[in-house]
Amino acid sequence: MSILEKIVANTKAGLIQKKAELSLEQIKSSLEDLELPRGRFKDNISNKDEAIIAEIKKASPSAGVIVDAFDPVTKAIDYEAFGASALSILTEEDFFMGSVDYLKDVKKVTALPILRKDFIIDEYQLYESKLIGADCILLIASILSDHQIKDFINITKKLELDYLIEVHDENELQRVEHFEDALIGVNNRNLKTFEVDLDNSVRLRNVFKQKNIFIAESGIKSREDMNYLKLNGINVFLIGESLMRGSF
Repeated sequence: MSILEKIVANTKAGLIQKKAELSLEQIKSSLEDLELPRGRFKDNISNKDEAIIAEIKKASPSAGVIVDAFDPVTKAIDYEAFGASALSILTEEDFFMGSVDYLKDVKKVTALPILRKDFIIDEYQLYESKLIGADCILLIASILSDHQIKDFINITKKLELDYLIEVHDENELQRVEHFEDALIGVNNRNLKTFEVDLDNSVRLRNVFKQKNIFIAESGIKSREDMNYLKLNGINVFLIGESLMRGSF
């Protein structure tokens, strides 16, 4: 079983407990009472010479613990001062040491829109994302069927959330490129082997002919990497580990 398969299996098990503690019907009822605003993630990264989605994460399966003194609120404030256009926050608990509480806490101190970075496999997580304050959700093509992607997109639109579809190869890109409202993210890290290839974004950008916002994710370690990607038609970047370590 690959790491990705383990994460998905663990997520399924965790959802059983979550639903027992707070049902989908209870979340929907809370959302009706709160009348939360529309997500504006897409607006914040559009029509810019370059846009950085700065990621907040404590750990990952490939890197282990990235920072010991982890303070998501302070990091969010730093990112906003740095000039980030948006934030990405890991909420997966067991493999990335994330938490929905991190997203809720950060939402209180920043005006930047937030992508909930998690392994979404159930509609429950979409409604939960809206409730905790996310502006955008992640749909990973490799762990979802075409039917699931379509259904989840319909729900995100009702919830007025933006959505980023993550792909890793040309086949996955072809499966999702017809979703005109989607943000298309190319993960340069293979989630099955966790190897990184920055040129993966370049290859897929060259075959992508739609007008969606196109985002390079993972493996971006320097301004030189960003400039290389910009020369190849990519100007939105999701950057995590190097920013967390302060090495960017």
